[in-house]
Amino acid sequence: MAIGGISGSTIISGIINGLFWGAIILWIYFLTRRASEPETLPPMPAPPHIPSPVPEPVPRGSAATVRRQLPKVRERKTFVPLDQDIETIEGIGHTYGTRLRNVGVKTVKDLLRAGASRSGRRYLAAKIDVAPATLLKWVYRADFFRIKGIGKQYSSLLESAGVNTVADLALRDPESLCERLRMINRRKNLVRRTPPSKMIAEWVRNAKYLKRIVI
Repeated sequence: MAIGGISGSTIISGIINGLFWGAIILWIYFLTRRASEPETLPPMPAPPHIPSPVPEPVPRGSAATVRRQLPKVRERKTFVPLDQDIETIEGIGHTYGTRLRNVGVKTVKDLLRAGASRSGRRYLAAKIDVAPATLLKWVYRADFFRIKGIGKQYSSLLESAGVNTVADLALRDPESLCERLRMINRRKNLVRRTPPSKMIAEWVRNAKYLKRIVI
């Protein structure tokens, strides 16, 4: 059978070829379009709710609890600073102060450290060319500086009353000592104001418990 001069077999072959190549072109089109589209990921699921961590209770009686419960201890200031210049001590002027500095004794604390023992005092007295008895008196005056409220003037006032060392002060009756200091100060005018009996009682109390360092 021929249509328009074209055989039927030729027409059928053309239709089959058209369908075949059409299918290939359509397949290529879908592949190209799919490659050009951005790849999208499926949405992430919402994370499960995670509760906040609960702190572990501190065992009762533990060290941490005890530290929190203990009140801060305030140390009572009994001693004055000992880093004052060596010339602060009554009797040590510029000359002996210079000699002491040359051998490394620059402060009241240095003198107490160097002159606390007999051997140390003998060595230091020879180095600065002073009598050992004089050096011992300076050391005793420096020792008074460890008690709060006794400085250069009050240590001289105590010496005038016969209180030459911290050990002597620890044995005194505060009321009797106060009266004696007033009498001496009226006569010699060593200090502007005689220490009150309450202050002297505190000196005596501190002297009783103060560790002895001068031997």
